[in-house]
Amino acid sequence: PGLLKQSRIFFTRDLLSKLSDMQYILISLLGPPLLAFLLAYFTRYSDDGIYRFSENDNITPYLFMCIITALFFGLMVSSEEIVRDRKILRRESFLNLSWFSYLGSKVMLLFIISALQTISFTLIGNLLLGIKGMTFSFWFVLFTTSCFANIIGLNISAALNSVVTIYIIIPFIIIPQLLFSGVLVRFEKLHLANYSSPEYVPLVGDVMTARWSFEALAVAQFRYNAYERNYFESRAGVSQQEYNIILINSLRNHLQQVVACREREEYLDNMENRFYKLGFHIAELSASAAIVPGKWKEDLSPERFRTETAKEADAWLDSLKGIYSDLKKQAVRKENGISSRLVEELGEEGLVRLREDNENKWLRNLLLSHDRRELTGESDRRIIRKYEPAYMKSTSKWGRAHFYAPVKRIGSLEIDTYWFNIAVVWAASVFFLVLLYFNLIRRLLEYIENLRLPKVDS
Repeated sequence: PGLLKQSRIFFTRDLLSKLSDMQYILISLLGPPLLAFLLAYFTRYSDDGIYRFSENDNITPYLFMCIITALFFGLMVSSEEIVRDRKILRRESFLNLSWFSYLGSKVMLLFIISALQTISFTLIGNLLLGIKGMTFSFWFVLFTTSCFANIIGLNISAALNSVVTIYIIIPFIIIPQLLFSGVLVRFEKLHLANYSSPEYVPLVGDVMTARWSFEALAVAQFRYNAYERNYFESRAGVSQQEYNIILINSLRNHLQQVVACREREEYLDNMENRFYKLGFHIAELSASAAIVPGKWKEDLSPERFRTETAKEADAWLDSLKGIYSDLKKQAVRKENGISSRLVEELGEEGLVRLREDNENKWLRNLLLSHDRRELTGESDRRIIRKYEPAYMKSTSKWGRAHFYAPVKRIGSLEIDTYWFNIAVVWAASVFFLVLLYFNLIRRLLEYIENLRLPKVDS
């Protein structure tokens, strides 16, 4: 039979086998909604007995548990699929049946199961916790995550010989997702923080599906809820002007340090970095404000720096601060105009209710880093923005970004974080699907098993 007919036969056989196993059906289809009920019920926190979505400080942990649950169920339903069929596959091998058709039928059925699991999980969880207007956004992230776990589970099932070994391996997949997702342990608090760029998520975070999925979920809930989506662009504008003022204050501090320490030999290496930062960020701020600094900028070096240079640079920074203060006022007026329009449409009580029903202040504080004192960070050559990361666009043109960036960049193209992250997870799924098709993980393990240590002559 042709590939399509083989796929249909494999799919039908697999489906009938699963439908005949009542225990499998109960666990696979009733497990996710039951778990959603338990998670949502026990995280539905209220101080005074009156539940308010905006005041529930368990929303962030709930979102992360959703991601881990999707990974777990995706692995659970797929990790025995191929190892369980191995005897049948050996028996049918003489028929030269298509491995592609077999895998295609497996993947299709598992994706259908994952779709049912994640939609039931999303509907019940969102209903109990009062998460409004985000059903598709939540479901698609969880479905994408579960599909990735399906492919990983199939790879494990194809590579290993026993179910016991498979279930020993699963914690080694889940635990790194917990540790390196940036949620339980902040990236800058990891032991490897000193060896990675302070500007972007560490590479170990970039290879964790939980990081991409949780970030997509959190950014979507923050940015696209029915309240914040009215304000996001204007508030991002206010935040940018506020950061420009913070950056100017930081540059003036660097300038004072240069004046105080420029003649001390022990600070010469440090001074060179300070001069570079001053030159780089003054050029950046001047270009943003569309004004050109004077010739004094050429004197921002250890060899040419003079007291007059410091005075001219400080005066220039002061004038830039005035410009950005005016731009901030314009951005604030724009935000106030949006509030006035919404009050006209909904009334003051309606606007308050819109905010309470849709914006969670604890998630907002997390994404805007309002619980942190550091407004900036430092690298050797740059001052790194830490202020309100969810309003800050990424500086990398290669898709890398800080955690909770609203958009990612590929060249000059800006892509919404939600869709970019989902695309990354699907790309990873395709990569592991190719590994599965060529059975590369099993071949690698067999190669390692066949290695023999050289005998030592006695």
